[in-house]
Amino acid sequence: NGKLARMPQIVVVNKVDAWEEGKGEEWEQGLKARMGKEELEDKLRSTMTHSRLMWMSAKEGEGVDDLMARMAMFVRKVKNVSDEN
Repeated sequence: NGKLARMPQIVVVNKVDAWEEGKGEEWEQGLKARMGKEELEDKLRSTMTHSRLMWMSAKEGEGVDDLMARMAMFVRKVKNVSDEN
């Protein structure tokens, strides 16, 4: 429904460690990405209606705390709006 579309959104790209040479799992060695990080970012930003783009590596723990903090902020914001209605 339209209510979901009006809620805050975040685009999260995981596995950024895969772009770093030698950081992936053994089975990932030699795999090639279809596009680089910069090209992906350009494509995402050109279609996003907001600026909330985050990069993370769950495996390495990079960006996880930032994502959790941002999600908690959004949950509080949505809850406050719901309480007002």
